[in-house]
Amino acid sequence: MPLTQPAQPPKAEPEKKDEAPAPAKPAKEEAKPKDDPVPVVWKDPQVQPEVKAEPKKEEPPKEEPKKTEPPKQEEPAKPEPPKEEAPKEVQHSEEYTRSVKQMQGGANISEETFNEDKKKVLAIIENLDEIMKKNDYKAWLTYLDDESIKYWSQRSNLQKVSKRLPIKGVQINSMEDYFKYIFIPSRSGHKVDEIRYLTETSVKAVQVKKDEDGTIQGDTVYYNLRKINGQWKLHLPTL
Repeated sequence: MPLTQPAQPPKAEPEKKDEAPAPAKPAKEEAKPKDDPVPVVWKDPQVQPEVKAEPKKEEPPKEEPKKTEPPKQEEPAKPEPPKEEAPKEVQHSEEYTRSVKQMQGGANISEETFNEDKKKVLAIIENLDEIMKKNDYKAWLTYLDDESIKYWSQRSNLQKVSKRLPIKGVQINSMEDYFKYIFIPSRSGHKVDEIRYLTETSVKAVQVKKDEDGTIQGDTVYYNLRKINGQWKLHLPTL
């Protein structure tokens, strides 16, 4: 049997859309009459208008003032520079030279200081001469420095010096014995002439030995003194 094709459904017609009315064309504007063009004038930048120069006024010639030269002044004479005098060499006494010759450490003592120290030292020795004549032990102690009193207050030192005495049988048991048997006999009746500096604060009081013609042979030392707090004090030699 012949095949029969199925019946196709009828095609739907497309819906008609409502079309908007076309816009109306604008009316043509009427052409306006054009203005006449303004003529352009071209200026050359290199061309400048001429400026009429004003006539110059003639000025009367100026009179220059006459130059007057000042009167010449005479220069004052220059003073001559003072002549430098050579420093005068200080002349010291021979005794001063002998007194500072043994100084240690490069210390420097003026001759004025030397004269003052010598005067004070010799005054002390004169007082000691009177004390020795009177055997005044207590007064003698006031002239000693503390170091000497401390040293000769020790019994061991007194015993040692007893063995060195030229007189046998004499025992030194105290500082008073030292004063009577050692200090007085070795110094009484001897004159002190000069001082000898060891340092600025230490001197020896000496008797100068001279020959018949006055030539100095040497010194004999009788006293040692030290300056403590500005005062000269007697310093006893140690063993």
